[in-house]
Amino acid sequence: MSDVRGTSANLGMLVDRLGSTLLTLKAGPHQSSRTVSSVILHDPLDPPDVVPDAVVLGVSVAAGNEDFSAFVSAAADAGAAALVIREPVVVDDAVEQAAERGNISIFGLVRGASWIQVAALVGGALNLDADGDPVDKTDSSRDLFTLANSVSALLSAPVTIEDLSSRVIAFSADQAGTDEPRRLTILGLQVPDLYTSSQREQGVFPHLYASDRPVFMQNPAPGTLPRVAMRVQAGDEVLGSIWAIVPEPLTPDQEQGMAEASQVVALAMLRARVSADTSRRRGEHLTTMLFEGGSSAREAAQQLTFGSSPACVLVFGPLRSGEELRMSADIQRASFALRMHLRSTYPRAIAEQLGGVIYAVIPVQSADDHALAAIETLATNFISHLNASTEFCAGLGRIVTNITELSVSRRDADTTMRVLRSRPHTSKRVARAADVQIDALMLHISDSIAADGFQLGGPLTALVEYDDTHGTQLVESLDSWLEHFGDVAAAAKTLHVHKNTFRYRLERIEKIAEIALDNPDVRFGLMLQLRLLAGGSRYAAK
Repeated sequence: MSDVRGTSANLGMLVDRLGSTLLTLKAGPHQSSRTVSSVILHDPLDPPDVVPDAVVLGVSVAAGNEDFSAFVSAAADAGAAALVIREPVVVDDAVEQAAERGNISIFGLVRGASWIQVAALVGGALNLDADGDPVDKTDSSRDLFTLANSVSALLSAPVTIEDLSSRVIAFSADQAGTDEPRRLTILGLQVPDLYTSSQREQGVFPHLYASDRPVFMQNPAPGTLPRVAMRVQAGDEVLGSIWAIVPEPLTPDQEQGMAEASQVVALAMLRARVSADTSRRRGEHLTTMLFEGGSSAREAAQQLTFGSSPACVLVFGPLRSGEELRMSADIQRASFALRMHLRSTYPRAIAEQLGGVIYAVIPVQSADDHALAAIETLATNFISHLNASTEFCAGLGRIVTNITELSVSRRDADTTMRVLRSRPHTSKRVARAADVQIDALMLHISDSIAADGFQLGGPLTALVEYDDTHGTQLVESLDSWLEHFGDVAAAAKTLHVHKNTFRYRLERIEKIAEIALDNPDVRFGLMLQLRLLAGGSRYAAK
């Protein structure tokens, strides 16, 4: 984790930017000038090391029990600058004394905010990137949060600055008097789909992006207060928009001020893009070198200080296809959040977006099952806490002891994620390669069959054609019977039919397909074909 002493990252900045919208000081000293070095997610089940001057986000920490004062003291002893605890925060004398004695500020976090999103939000408000380093700015007083506050003061209204996918990249500290859509927008750092869909149906965005003046909207979406919006444009490129909640149209002076402010915001967005692009290109380059193997992998590992540690690949991606723009924004947000999530437990890990998915390369201390289980748990927790409209899944590759063999772990991870995507209706969202070997084999066989142009025929094809022609469920019945090892009562119950009806279906199957279900070779062949037809997942075709 990086130490950013001497930069503008301090607790005063955090309070000024997030204000009462998300955080309220509950105990401890006011430390406006206290330097902040990093943001750490604290999981009680797997506590990370707390570095000096860190802001610690207390995931699942309950304020009010007898252990809370001890937790405050421990964080203070480690040199933490502040604790953020979910509301309600109960502060007794012991907690107050521990906070004052340890020179640590305790903030209450408004209910409903996702910890993953809060980690990204606090890092952004402090001008820290996902690696904990200060964001390079030509003029730090003109960053996006400061500009949002300036526009808010100009209009006497709560303000957000959003990109083209309605993702919030900055907002004013004062969000008093907002409505429920704005509250949800701030908590999720994204305008909810319900409201953006309504705006698209009304043609709000084309009208907004075509106007060189602020656009007033009396009712931009159901259940919203009136808003005024101004496009943010650099040259011929629209970068996003500024939104303010106002009771009535702006005065001419306010309109002019908002239009001028949008030009300054455009410059700040361009600077942020350049900085992010440089960091992203370096990360993508090093990740690609790791996957290439050989001397390239060793060189990248040296730059990343991996040394000779065993490592594995973890890949995150959307479970299903969806709206391209929204999904791209969700992947970008997830990539940032994953870096924050990994940093406390695996500080040397890297996470980069490549080809529409996020690859994480995680060095570990030992190549054993315990290490894989810990990463699987981390991935499961991350997905469960990720507040996004896109549903994610993750594949975990094997641990390799030689960094030059990471391509093997990547192949494992990619195949595992493909298996999960082939069965989106199941509840499992994270898996190891070793746990899905049979399904992966079925996918491989299906790919080979498709590549060779081989057409599956035989009795199952006859049953599929019969079902298509007559609207019956013979294939589904056969599948259920095979899955339940010939138990008619259990198979019938699964399909919600009487067992006598099910027995009749089995007789029809044998007659139409001209097979004998008491033949073990026939049953094996049918089971294999059912798997192949389902693309590696038994229920994917149902």
